[in-house]
Amino acid sequence: MLSAIVKRELIDHLLSLRFGLALVLTVGFMVLNALGFVGGSYEFRRDHYLQQVQAEQEVRRSDAQRGLWKLILHSGQKYLYKKPSPLMFCAAGANDALPERLWTQRFESTYGGNTTFYDPFVLIYWDIIDIWAPKASQLLKTQAIDWVFIIGSLLSLMALLFTFDAFSGEKERGTLKLVMAQSLPRHTLLLGKFLGAMLSLALVLSLALVVNLLIVLALSQMNLGLVEAGRIVGMVGLSLLYLACFVGLGLWVSIWSSTTRSSLVGVLLLWTCGVLLWPATGGALAARVLVSEFEEELVLGHGFANNNTPAHQKLNKLKNRLQNRDLRKPENVRQLADAQRAVRQFHQDREDRFLAYSLGEVENARHLVRLSPTGCFQYGMEALAGTGLARHRSFVEQARTFVQQFEQTMLNRDRDDPKSMHIHLVAQGLSRQKIDPDTLPIFTENLSATTLLRHAVVDVIGLFFFALLTYMLAYRSWLRASIV
Repeated sequence: MLSAIVKRELIDHLLSLRFGLALVLTVGFMVLNALGFVGGSYEFRRDHYLQQVQAEQEVRRSDAQRGLWKLILHSGQKYLYKKPSPLMFCAAGANDALPERLWTQRFESTYGGNTTFYDPFVLIYWDIIDIWAPKASQLLKTQAIDWVFIIGSLLSLMALLFTFDAFSGEKERGTLKLVMAQSLPRHTLLLGKFLGAMLSLALVLSLALVVNLLIVLALSQMNLGLVEAGRIVGMVGLSLLYLACFVGLGLWVSIWSSTTRSSLVGVLLLWTCGVLLWPATGGALAARVLVSEFEEELVLGHGFANNNTPAHQKLNKLKNRLQNRDLRKPENVRQLADAQRAVRQFHQDREDRFLAYSLGEVENARHLVRLSPTGCFQYGMEALAGTGLARHRSFVEQARTFVQQFEQTMLNRDRDDPKSMHIHLVAQGLSRQKIDPDTLPIFTENLSATTLLRHAVVDVIGLFFFALLTYMLAYRSWLRASIV
């Protein structure tokens, strides 16, 4: 019985004008998306990324040949770059609003005429100012014709148009009484209509994605491996889960509506609020709430210079107490180096707190957007595509870990050199031993499917909850609804 209902619903959808409209529009937008990606900025970003990484490696090789002290004091490399995602055509909304690199800033100052102190390995997030309040809303909305826009806006509307008259239309035509007169269980009819609509949408989505991927693979230089294929499969599954939310919502409105006209008005109103208006509130909120203790310093252009901390005070006292002749003694240099290191730790902690606060406020606004299925869908797609805020936070964490491990590795090598005085942050106090560049650790960002899927767990759970909720609303309403 269920299979017969599903077959009937599927045939009705396939023969309808709205199915042809959905197919033409979805395939057309997917073609535009693929052509835009092929002629867009991905290949430029990839080539630029490779050139920058190569340049950093050359600098590091040069430092290694000059000696271990050079590697330690110059942080190994100046910038750490985030690799552009090959799947940015799937979800590119927040990609341009996020920095593409981190800066391992180096300071140096000379005391006593010939003793130079360095301050390396401080990860600087100044590029994150680009997502300060005026641009924060970019992290919460889609600005490109990508999969998120096509599926999130266009196909969600089509899902409602496929179901808005599923029950109200049959009531008006009088066919609903004939169907129910055959002792058909209500839950079977509801499930049949749900599966029929989902199969129709899945067919439209599948055809559009096949055309899209064929164009991308044929006209671009991108090679999709197993990891990328797995991420695409995950995004397709997420898309179907998202569409299930709107199919259930359309059935619920159709059950409650007495006429197809009122049902159509209802689904259009819900789509406008849930897909267009509600996600936009998150961007507006983020642009207003990003005001913190750092704002005054950023506006005045003072960066994070705060020279009145206990660490700075201790360093200044040491500078005043130690005369030029005292800096010839290793123990005095060591005291000054320890004080300088405390100041460095203060700067790093402040940078970390700034990053945590600014991105944390954007994340709070995103939680508000997640109250809509569209928000969960967008952020889940960005996580799987490797272009969203979750990917950037993962990049920062991995970069921080690499920098700390690189510094510790170099210092361990310095301790193995008996000729070194092992005084950190001072060129004269570190090993002059040359290092084989091929033995140096290289920063590689972990972009495995497992890592990216972990970032999307919250959004997957959210979409599953919305899909279950909308279907249960339709089910409960249908059990109590009149068939007349």
